Amino acid sequence: MTHARSLIAFNTATESENRIHDDTVASRFGFSGGLVPGVDVFGYLAHMPVALWGQDWLASGALEARFFKPVYDGDEVLTSASDRPDGGLDLDISARGVSCAKGSASRLRPPAPGARLPRSARIAADQRPPASPSALPIGRVLGTLEETYTREDGLQHLHDIRDDASLFDDGRIANPAWLLRRCNHVLMETVNLGPWIHVESRILLHSLARDGDAIETRAVVVDNRETKGHLLVELDVQILSGDRFILSGRHIAIYEPRQVREGAR
Repeated sequence: MTHARSLIAFNTATESENRIHDDTVASRFGFSGGLVPGVDVFGYLAHMPVALWGQDWLASGALEARFFKPVYDGDEVLTSASDRPDGGLDLDISARGVSCAKGSASRLRPPAPGARLPRSARIAADQRPPASPSALPIGRVLGTLEETYTREDGLQHLHDIRDDASLFDDGRIANPAWLLRRCNHVLMETVNLGPWIHVESRILLHSLARDGDAIETRAVVVDNRETKGHLLVELDVQILSGDRFILSGRHIAIYEPRQVREGAR
């Protein structure tokens, strides 16, 4: 069986430090406008397993996604979910008549993440080094991000990604895309990034993040490579609340697009 949902995409990041979400900057890279953040497109995908499987999946499930075409502000987005024989879902996002992202979801209880990743002090904004292979070597521990999840913040996020707040106890439970955005922030607060692009994430969900929970995001660089002229960084990430694991997984981004590298030569 195939399940479908449509919505109108909204660019939540026009004022972001990442100027790939700005129309003018994005056009220099060959895009038609500023990109809707990959973490928000991830949220469009996450709606389907939550709607079908409920909050049990949020506390014990898996979701992975790869983004290969842009989604723009105002696009009519179609999300489809097809049942798999193993009980999981194959997911697809399309806009403008083309597939933009694909993924899969499972409700099999994920394995425990094992040891906690190490902590590291955050770097002052004016002391962040430019993103580079030397600034993001394999084994680099990124600055630990500490914050509190609030219903107010969650409700705003759900409104921005056009999701149904009732699926998340009216915002009292964090959406997976809100959690994943922390993985963007931990990278952005460690190095000084130019325009950059989130390309893939694979997450395991271990427990719920609820209103008032103090959470911390930890990350370690596990790969830094060149692909088709782009420089990519891959992070091992964990989000915790006290003794509880909330999320673990991998987060991959182009931190220096080919166009930036070519322009610098």
